[in-house]
Amino acid sequence: MSAATQRGSSERAWQYHSRSDTHSKIACWTLLFDLLNECDVFRRDAAAGLVGFGINHVMVGPINKTLDLVVTRITPGRSRGGRKTFAELAQVYGIVLDEQESLLLAALPTIEGEIRRQDVSEVTIALEAKACMTEHGKSLPRLHAEILATGYLAKRAQPRCITVSYSLVNAATSFRTPSDTGKGKTNVHKQPTDTRKVVEMLGRAIPLARDVPSIGYDVLGLTVVDCRNDGSPVTVVDSDPAPSRAHHLHYEQMLRSLCAEYRARFAT
Repeated sequence: MSAATQRGSSERAWQYHSRSDTHSKIACWTLLFDLLNECDVFRRDAAAGLVGFGINHVMVGPINKTLDLVVTRITPGRSRGGRKTFAELAQVYGIVLDEQESLLLAALPTIEGEIRRQDVSEVTIALEAKACMTEHGKSLPRLHAEILATGYLAKRAQPRCITVSYSLVNAATSFRTPSDTGKGKTNVHKQPTDTRKVVEMLGRAIPLARDVPSIGYDVLGLTVVDCRNDGSPVTVVDSDPAPSRAHHLHYEQMLRSLCAEYRARFAT
């Protein structure tokens, strides 16, 4: 996210723009990259040609819902051409990788994305990515309602899929927010209080499936970032108000939980 790009209708390049889904695409791509590198059984299925994925994919159910990321089983006999691969999407989304990350990407199995409705035999992972970058208190009710609704609809559409909620929460003391004039204005945050309220809501008010099977998520996680949206580097916050490494919301714990769920349900 440190690399500013053209977002929305603004003439100015921004690191984050609420009217663009670039941040969501980057978050989904990065999570899938890490899952491929960290989860042996998932990487093995990908190498066997069993894994497909889609970003901004419409999941058909009681109410059709666009999911930020879905991972699917490949339909037998699906044609192999005409779709961008996971590696190619890094360039499409403007994702900047260092030398080590580029080597890791080159070593991963080839996965074709851009799945179509007829491609989907079974959804294995349904992930909703959210961001709370500014006006934290004002955003809480909407964030809570949208996360709950998405988990419920995904479960209704594909009862066996692994539902995942992943959020980016901004801990910066100020944030340059795009305005209608395109010049932006600066919002001042009360930190760490603002971020802590969001982190606590995600940990306490979003149910897990083990407690509430009908609407709970199988996996929850978040990343706390320091993003001033003014061109300065975006960094990951590991200390308070971010969850500890032992907490189920921590990014590394989220990956471990997702890998364990995949192994239990879909390992071949």
